[in-house]
Amino acid sequence: MKLLRAIMHCLLVAVVLAPLSLTTTACGGTAASLAAADQGSIVIRRSEGEDPKTIDPHKAGDTLSSRHCSMAYESLLEYDFLERPAKLVPCTAADMPTYDHATLTYTFKLREDVYFQDDRCFHPDATTFEKEGESKQALRGKGRKLTAHDYVWSFKRLSAIPDAEGFWLFEHKIVGIDAYHARAMDLFSDNPEGWRDHLNNGSVEGIWAPDDHTFCVRFIEPYPQFLYAICMSYGAAMCREAVEYYGLEIARRPVGTGPFVLTRWRFNMEIVWERNPNFRDQRFPTSDKPEHERFKPFMGKRLPIADKVHFRIIKESQPEFLEFLQGNIDITGIDKDQFSTAITPQNELTPLLRDKGIELRTWEDPYMSYIALNMDDKDIGTPAGEKGLAIRRALSLCIDRDDLIRRYLNGRGSPARHVIPASTFGYTEESAMSWQRYDPAEGRRQLAAAGFKVESIGRDLYRTTDPATGKQVSINVLIRRNDQASADYAVFLKASGDKVGVRIDSERMTFSEWLKRSNDRVGQAFDSGWIMDYPDAQNNLQLLYGPNAAQGLNYSGYNSEAYNRMYRELAPLDEADEAQRKRKGELVVQMHAELDKDLPWVMLNWNKTYSLYHSWYSHPDPNPFAYSYLKFIHSDTPKRGELATSWAKMPVLPALLMSLLLFVPAGMLLNRVIRQAR
Repeated sequence: MKLLRAIMHCLLVAVVLAPLSLTTTACGGTAASLAAADQGSIVIRRSEGEDPKTIDPHKAGDTLSSRHCSMAYESLLEYDFLERPAKLVPCTAADMPTYDHATLTYTFKLREDVYFQDDRCFHPDATTFEKEGESKQALRGKGRKLTAHDYVWSFKRLSAIPDAEGFWLFEHKIVGIDAYHARAMDLFSDNPEGWRDHLNNGSVEGIWAPDDHTFCVRFIEPYPQFLYAICMSYGAAMCREAVEYYGLEIARRPVGTGPFVLTRWRFNMEIVWERNPNFRDQRFPTSDKPEHERFKPFMGKRLPIADKVHFRIIKESQPEFLEFLQGNIDITGIDKDQFSTAITPQNELTPLLRDKGIELRTWEDPYMSYIALNMDDKDIGTPAGEKGLAIRRALSLCIDRDDLIRRYLNGRGSPARHVIPASTFGYTEESAMSWQRYDPAEGRRQLAAAGFKVESIGRDLYRTTDPATGKQVSINVLIRRNDQASADYAVFLKASGDKVGVRIDSERMTFSEWLKRSNDRVGQAFDSGWIMDYPDAQNNLQLLYGPNAAQGLNYSGYNSEAYNRMYRELAPLDEADEAQRKRKGELVVQMHAELDKDLPWVMLNWNKTYSLYHSWYSHPDPNPFAYSYLKFIHSDTPKRGELATSWAKMPVLPALLMSLLLFVPAGMLLNRVIRQAR
């Protein structure tokens, strides 16, 4: 009976999955028909797994939202599209800024040809969106010129709104910014009119505009990461007229100076960006380097290259992958479920995909996964003394990172033994943290030496008890998602703990719930991740700086006097100065040694990204810090139509792909259930 139910269940899975093959019809046609509709235009077709939470750059704290903010908004600087490693170049600034070492002041000169897009907020008859609604949106006013005063106002707004994600970039750094921020927080709830006047007319000593084309920022101490920091969405120039006209609606009605304007956003369906006719004369960079040869056709062309960027919201990875295979989107990632369909055991493209001209690109992302251990916890943290340290060491030693990467991540990663990636200055193999390795036998020895009773209860199974209580040593890990992958991860953690006799329990939850509990440090351990914001070791090392526990960056609450002192010395060091660069490298090594001694984290892995591209899509070498790259991208519409038409004449290939994607997973599920039923 069990077996019959299993077979019926798997048939049901196949029936439910089969309609996914019809997604091209349901979502707007075939690749050939899309190419016909795009004829005469350059259209990039991509997908997103969900809608961005906001297109307000001062509130965009996630990658997805930041990507869409960069379509409309711009900062003073940006990353060079071609150069690697990352190199900063002017964006709305006319040149790179000057820096006065005596006064710690950056001075930017702005371009004089930058304009905000045309919008209703600039029309002389405009009141507010709340009063007018959609009725008058077609009656737009001419976008005005960007001035330095817009950057003054935007920096103040980032410091004045309570739900701004990026104030940490300015806090304790710009002269007068902390007092301005504190006053804004006091006014926001009790005196809205006073808050608005404070935003519009209040001043910050360290931010000013001597004239319309000059913007100055003065710091309390050297802040060499500032130029990187303002390339994030938080550094974007917003338009005061637009924010006042749209109010909260500005989150989905961007008014910027960027290369694209938002023309359509249907939630859970699509987001469409089109070329901004007001965009200045910016050209694709030129280069004679051999590695840039593929971009020769675009060099010197006016940006943006594309006329339109069309994002479809496809929440599930399976239909997204099918849409990619049929040519309806230009690029896709590879989820765990599609990995064996796309990648061979030799880590190459399968012949089916290679024969379609699909290209595979892989690269190491500056994204690390780790478990932050609550250093205030009475059982595993600092209060537990040597016993707590032994437990933390055992936890780190029982994790087989290679196995985690191989079995749960399809090999997409590398074991993490440093807090900074290998691509970042300060990284050395010699500074790898000694306890961040797999050695369960040593973990058991550490527990025994601390006074715990460790006994074998089976093959690779142990039980560690505290003689003082007679209870097994245990730890509870809060996991920041609640899906099948997180369930598998919880099983992995439990099996890992069994190797040293520590019971690892997992509590799976929504990300918002996890974020609240980790920010408040309500829990013993927090499954965590961090993607580097800019290519400087300080960006990652700040996650363990004691005072940052209050800001929600330091989930472990680690507060080492020695580490804090070294971090304060490291943060203002400028890598452009040879003596400071040398000292910074020394400090990075010493800070890793301090972390190895105290062990506030269990490091897991660095991420490795796999992306698939169609041959008609011009993809850049990855720069994980840049979000404004889509203005440089080209998609060959005629080639898409030609190839898609040829695929349509090859019925065997789609059928084979469909069988792989639909019935192989069902067969695997059937096999698993049959084994369980026996």
